[in-house]
Amino acid sequence: MARHGLSRPEGETQRRTPPNDYDHDRWRKTLLTGRLKLALEIPEGQFVSPSTGRLTLTTKGAAEVVAQEAARAAGTPVIPGSGIKGAVRNLYELLSFSCDPFARHDRCNARSCCDACSLFGVLGRTGRVGFDDARPAGPKPARVEVREVHIPWTPQKPQGDVSFYDFQEAKQFDRDGKEFVKSPKELSREVFIGTFEMCMTFWNVTREELGRLLLSMGVGADEATGFFLRLGGVKYDGKGAVRVLPRDLHLASPARKSLKDDPLLREIEAWLDAARTSTWARTFWPKQQEVAKLLRGDA
Repeated sequence: MARHGLSRPEGETQRRTPPNDYDHDRWRKTLLTGRLKLALEIPEGQFVSPSTGRLTLTTKGAAEVVAQEAARAAGTPVIPGSGIKGAVRNLYELLSFSCDPFARHDRCNARSCCDACSLFGVLGRTGRVGFDDARPAGPKPARVEVREVHIPWTPQKPQGDVSFYDFQEAKQFDRDGKEFVKSPKELSREVFIGTFEMCMTFWNVTREELGRLLLSMGVGADEATGFFLRLGGVKYDGKGAVRVLPRDLHLASPARKSLKDDPLLREIEAWLDAARTSTWARTFWPKQQEVAKLLRGDA
């Protein structure tokens, strides 16, 4: 396991007034408002474990074990929408001249927002995209299992604006910091395996913004820009990968229509193409490919 630091290209934070200004209840006819259903497929050999921070007594085979509890809503396994939104925003910030939301100075505000704050929200302003909790669905709906993982520790933070884990199992250096020492897997966690579905709602956005948003979720325009989105608390042990796949689209504005299958794919391609051919791509397309290479696991 290693953490890798990536930085955005050189450039100043760019801010402007968000397109919806203070009219949160109005749909702009020149912009897109609707809902996109997405499948989150956990690939073979992977699992996702969004922890609650609590312990639970559960079963593993014929035995009972104490494990870190995974997230649920009314007893149903869920990947919280807040965690999905945070993971996607993290990538969107890297792939734009956006601010550091944790910086003490040079912050965005309700009337002057960088790309990420304009889309995802900032103190005093509602964002223009929202993520529901992901729930089990599809031919192979997600199920709960108990797995042993390496006990986490605090690795040295790499240089860069954003840190990502690779797909290797957790390893630690010895006391001299020279050799890897593979610790035993002795931490039990509830994990999710299978497929989830969720809805992403958006309002008053451009095609380019939707294209950049999907690129930040790993829905690539080609093999060089697609990747696995990483979610949950076991990324340090090489897990947490999901493949995001669009399932159906319902647009409310500028015209009402519903799309799935080939018509949906053509609409998605148009959004991705809008991002690929925009001025944004001149600076950030190489960074998008760098991110994809790392999060595909072939870096």
